[in-house]
Amino acid sequence: MPKDIVVEQADIEVDGRMFTVTRIPTATSGSWFVIHDAFEVWAALAIEDATGEIAGWRNPPDKLRTEIENAVKACLRYSPQVIRGGYDN
Repeated sequence: MPKDIVVEQADIEVDGRMFTVTRIPTATSGSWFVIHDAFEVWAALAIEDATGEIAGWRNPPDKLRTEIENAVKACLRYSPQVIRGGYDN
């Protein structure tokens, strides 16, 4: 039976550029966050809901990795204490 999935989006600024972050829940205990603009995907990161730990990256520019991580967590008000539901916005 199909399951309803909520996909969230928010805007972030990284290195003076505006990007959209799309949160895609996974079948396990985390989510993928895709960082993109209107034309291409810049990076993606996986975050564990229970701990807030980064579980994986795809194609991040090395010099922007920390800035991207902080911006994603801030814009979606990441709360690792919230295990079910994961995000409080």
